[in-house]
Amino acid sequence: MIPVLYKADATVFTSFGLGALSDCISCEVTEERNGAFELVLKYPVTGRNYSQIARERLVKAKPNDTANDQVFRIYRITTPLNGVVTVYAQHLSYDLSNIAALLWSDDRISPTLAMERLFSRTATPHNFICRTDYSDAKAFSITKPQSVRACLGGVAGSFLDLWGGEYEWDNWLVWQRSSRGRNTGVVIEYGKNLTEMTHDGDNTDVYTDMLPYAVQTDENGSETVVTLPEVLMPITNSELVRRKTLIKDFSEFFDFGAEITADALRAKASSYLASNPMGVTAPTLTVKFEPLWKQPDYAAVLERVSLCDTVTIRHSALGVTAKAKVIKTVYDTLSEKYVSITLGAAKANLISTVAQAEQAAHAAAAKVDRFPAIMSAAIQNATSLITGQSGGYVVINTDEVTGQPYELLVMDAPDIGSAVNIWRWNVGGLGFSHNGYNGPFETAITSDGQIVADFITTGTLAANLIKAGVLSSQDGSSWWDLETGEIHLRAYATTESVIETNERIDEIEEQKMYRLVITSSNGNIFKNNNIRTTLSAVVFSWDTNVTDTLDPNQFIWTRVSDDAAADAAWNATHFGGTKTIEITRDDVNVRATFFCDLIDTTTRNSLLG
Repeated sequence: MIPVLYKADATVFTSFGLGALSDCISCEVTEERNGAFELVLKYPVTGRNYSQIARERLVKAKPNDTANDQVFRIYRITTPLNGVVTVYAQHLSYDLSNIAALLWSDDRISPTLAMERLFSRTATPHNFICRTDYSDAKAFSITKPQSVRACLGGVAGSFLDLWGGEYEWDNWLVWQRSSRGRNTGVVIEYGKNLTEMTHDGDNTDVYTDMLPYAVQTDENGSETVVTLPEVLMPITNSELVRRKTLIKDFSEFFDFGAEITADALRAKASSYLASNPMGVTAPTLTVKFEPLWKQPDYAAVLERVSLCDTVTIRHSALGVTAKAKVIKTVYDTLSEKYVSITLGAAKANLISTVAQAEQAAHAAAAKVDRFPAIMSAAIQNATSLITGQSGGYVVINTDEVTGQPYELLVMDAPDIGSAVNIWRWNVGGLGFSHNGYNGPFETAITSDGQIVADFITTGTLAANLIKAGVLSSQDGSSWWDLETGEIHLRAYATTESVIETNERIDEIEEQKMYRLVITSSNGNIFKNNNIRTTLSAVVFSWDTNVTDTLDPNQFIWTRVSDDAAADAAWNATHFGGTKTIEITRDDVNVRATFFCDLIDTTTRNSLLG
C-alpha cells in the first residue's frame, strides 16, 4: 500500500486527503503487544507532495496483513541526508496522551461503564470511542490530573493494571480485549518458511519464593495485614540458584467485606502460581519468515499471522520447538509483508510518553437528545461504508461434481487465497471475516437464529429476554449494573425547558421587586409629647440596598391620624423630594402614623406593588 497524507485536523480518512506519498522509498510499521505503535518512512525531497509533509500531519498506512489501514501522526522529520528525509509518526491513539481526564472515583464499577466515563469526562474534546471485553466490577479512581492514555495503562490502578488484557488500536477506536489474538495453528519451521531466528531470555520475572499478603479492613476503617503462617510459598522447579522472593498483594482478589483467612489467602496464591509460572525464564524469539500465503502454490494454506496470535516455532538443527505469542511485528507497508515478528512473553504495561496534563477548570457540558444522534451517526456510517465502495470481487463457489452453486463470496481480492476481508454467504448463514476465508467470523447471522456482532445500533428493540452486564446511557451518567444490582439515574432537562426556565428567571430578576423600610432614629413610641425623631426610607431590590441610586422625588410621605383635614395639609407639604423627614410634637396631634411610598416619577404609579 502507498501511504496517504492528511491534514493535522482530519477526522475522516476515506479520501486521498492531501495526496498519496507515491515516491516513498520505504515505510515500516512497528507494533508491540500493549506497547509501541509507530511508523517510520523515508521520502526523497524531490518526491511528489514532499512539500506537504509536516509535523502533526497524518499518514495512513497498512500496519499488517489483516487490520484496517491505520493513521499515524508525524512528530519528527529529520534533516535531508543525500536528498532523503526520515519521517517518524506515532499511531493516532497517542493523541490520548494529551487529553486530560477529569477527577472521579467509584468504589465498585464495571469496566465498560468506567471506560465510558473516562472517555466522556475529559477536559479536552476528542473523537475517540472505547470498548472492553471485561465485565467484573472493581474500584476505579482518577485521583490526580493525568491523561486518558495513562488511565488505560502504564500507571498503578489503570485499566491494564486492574483488568489486564490486550489493547487493539483501530484509529479512533480503543478496544481492551481479553485476548486479542487467536491460536492459529500456524507453524514457522526451519526448511519451510523460517528464514532467520534469534533466541533470547530474560529472568527478571523469575523467582524462587512468593510472599503473599492481603489487607483486611473492618467496619471502623482499621486495617489488618493477613499473611501465611509459613510466610513464604516456594515456587517449584525454579531455575535460580540464589533466593529471590516476590512480594504480592492479593487484596483485590477478595470481594469487598469478605473475611480474609490464611487458608483463603493460600488458595488464592496457589491459583495465581498455577496460572503464572514464575520459576523459569520466558523465552523470546525474533524470527523472520516468508509469508507462504502470498505465494501462488501455497494460497490454500491461509497461514496468516497477526499481533498476539499464538504460533509454533520449530528449528530442528537447534532443537528448538516452542509455542509462543506474537508480541511484536515489523511490517513493510509498501511490499505488504512482515519484516520480522517477535514471539515470547511480554509484560502487560502500556509503553508511551505519559505527559502530565493540567487540571481542567470547566466540566464538559451535558449532552441532550442523545439517541436520535446516535442512530443518525450509525446510519450515516453504514451508508458511507456501503455506498462508498467501488472495488471488491464477487465469487460464486460451485460443487465440483454437480456444478451447482452453493456459496456466495464478496472479497477484497480476486482469489480466495489472497483475500483478507471476506463476506461469506451459504446455507449456514452470512458472516464477515477480517482473517480470510476460514474466519473466524466476528460478524454473522447464522441459520440457527443467532446474530453475532461487536456493536449493534437500533431504534427500537423488542425482546422476550435480554441478557446483559451493564445497561448504560451513551455518556455513562445513567446506568444499571445487572450483576451487582446497582442503579444510578440522572435526570436531564431538554434544551427548550432550560431556555424557558432561564428566560423566566431573567424576567423575574429584571423586575426589581422593591421593598421599602422606614426607620426611626429615636424609636417608634413617644410619651408626654416629647417627640423628636428622624424618619428615613430605605429601599431594597431583593436583598440589595438601592436607596442611594434612587431620585429623592420618588419618595412620597403621608400621615394618617384622626384629623383628616390636618392630614391633607401635612401631606401637601411633604408630597415628595426627600428620603428623610424630621418629626416633632407639631406633627403629631394625640396619635399619628407615617407612611412612605416609592413612585415612578413619569407615571406617578407606585413601585412597591
